[in-house]
Amino acid sequence: MKRAYPTRGNASNTASAANTRFGLNRALLPDPITYLAARGYELKGRGEWREMICPFHDDTSPSLRINSRKGCFKCMACEAKGGDIIAFHQLLTGQPFIDACKDLGAWEGNQ
Repeated sequence: MKRAYPTRGNASNTASAANTRFGLNRALLPDPITYLAARGYELKGRGEWREMICPFHDDTSPSLRINSRKGCFKCMACEAKGGDIIAFHQLLTGQPFIDACKDLGAWEGNQ
């Protein structure tokens, strides 16, 4: 019978696995407000939900709502939406998930 975790419990293997650990570290993601300000976007309003001109379509009045704490967003005009600043960056740049995480400085380990 095969085991699901063949290296589990083997001290030498777990030590080397910890050194080669990689993946997303959400603690390293930039603050949504700082991220947007660095790219020249102007947010309107106060509080947790703010509005801005949507960069995903030809917009003249603020139609994109973004959560200033979590980074989730939704455009009321073009229906662009996402759950965090990674999704925003992916949609903005067209990058796949891991590349977007690396670009944001939140990917650890195997570069």
